[in-house]
Amino acid sequence: MMRTQINAITIAAQDLLKLKIFYKDTFGWEIQSESTDIVIFRLKNGLLLSIYKAEDHARYLNGEPITKEIPPKTYLTINTGSLKETDELFMELESKQVNIIKRPAKVFWGGYAGIITDPEYNYWELCFNPFL
Repeated sequence: MMRTQINAITIAAQDLLKLKIFYKDTFGWEIQSESTDIVIFRLKNGLLLSIYKAEDHARYLNGEPITKEIPPKTYLTINTGSLKETDELFMELESKQVNIIKRPAKVFWGGYAGIITDPEYNYWELCFNPFL
């Protein structure tokens, strides 16, 4: 049976430096390690976020590089502690000129969520989930 955990998420980057700066400066995440091909951030609970040059990422997966013309099939979620925290986070990100796709609002399942993107249009949901 497959374990019910995720240990790492990897994003293919067209511009590794631009995404490194976004996650380091805009999100305030700490870099665990980096090279010319990959930057790894250590998040809570042992989760890693890796940003890998798109061409190297494609080679690793035996596939074609992902381009910005392909719409995202997934999004990543960061849970907040309250509606107020969600709104404050959006105000902070807006002041940093982050691309806001959807402002926070109540959603059909009972939560409160909005959507932003990083500079390469990887989608992030910032969400208060009252059921957690």
